[in-house]
Amino acid sequence: MTGRTDTLMKEVRKVLEWDILKFWAAMQDPRGAFYNKEDVREEQLNARILWAFSNAYRRFRKKEYLIPAMNAKDYFVQHFLDHKYGGAYTSVDSWGEKLDTDAHLANQALAIYALSEFYGAVKDEEALKQIVNIFKIVEKEFRDPVSGGYFETLARDFTPKDESKVALSHIFLLEAYSNMFRVWKDEALREVISGLLDTILTKFFNPATGHLELSASKSWTPAQQGCLFGLDLEASWSILDAAYAVRDIDEINRVKETCLQLYKSGMDGLTGEGYVAYGRDTEGNIDTQMEPWVQAEAMIANLCAWKYQSCTDGADYALRIWDYIKDHLSDTVDTTAFRMFPMHDARACVQAMSIFR
Repeated sequence: MTGRTDTLMKEVRKVLEWDILKFWAAMQDPRGAFYNKEDVREEQLNARILWAFSNAYRRFRKKEYLIPAMNAKDYFVQHFLDHKYGGAYTSVDSWGEKLDTDAHLANQALAIYALSEFYGAVKDEEALKQIVNIFKIVEKEFRDPVSGGYFETLARDFTPKDESKVALSHIFLLEAYSNMFRVWKDEALREVISGLLDTILTKFFNPATGHLELSASKSWTPAQQGCLFGLDLEASWSILDAAYAVRDIDEINRVKETCLQLYKSGMDGLTGEGYVAYGRDTEGNIDTQMEPWVQAEAMIANLCAWKYQSCTDGADYALRIWDYIKDHLSDTVDTTAFRMFPMHDARACVQAMSIFR
């Protein structure tokens, strides 16, 4: 196993530095934002790239990662954060002018996730101030005080637009709050993380199927939508990671069995070609579409299941999925390239390096 893991460590670092980070460094507009479309600058993409370069600088301490991270942070704070109402916009144009001003829960989560990583890398006080402000907005405006959980979409002034509860956005928020807690040890935040874990485990997780319900109404009536294998796999490690982040053994013990079920259910999507399929519809039909972000989450989930859940096959499956990524998705100009998902793919690489360091 040692020889295989040594090779993996070298390969993931090469892909991270020479395929992912080098590619996105070249995709920065001279005016500041990163882009993958001609006229639109998307908050979620820019948050993910800010996270990737901040994490790379924190890990490697190279100036070539610090400069893009600083530029990304400055642009993000100036153009994607709403300095009138608070929170984060959805998109701006190539000149930084507002396009979509709706406040989506996922946007707020990714803003916190990225800026907290930047703060962890350089101890920038403005970044800390912004994540605390967004945290307060999410808890005041997005949290449902009656039924629990968080609403999906509000208008710029925080009037309701879509009061459904979406699993993916809640997982993003959990990841964001966990990352935030690592740099801001606030007891109120700790309690919020515990409550969010409870919401995911009791409202979104379906013990009868082993999958997450994808969405529900304001009053928690589930929408019949099938399952997403990648979401189950991402949840399987991020829920456990949150429990470890707050260093609560009771939380760790509370979530481990659910995380194991989510991991096993997500791996039901493993195909004979070596990748994890997209999902399953309500009639049980497998959608065999290959999504690079799903492979990234599958790799992390398997490594975490191997290390923390005593799943002996996890490391072998992770290596198998990495072989698929290496052979089919890396160093390519295709739109399904691994590097086109800068948070998920970079995170898979750094998680592998962390677990085997």
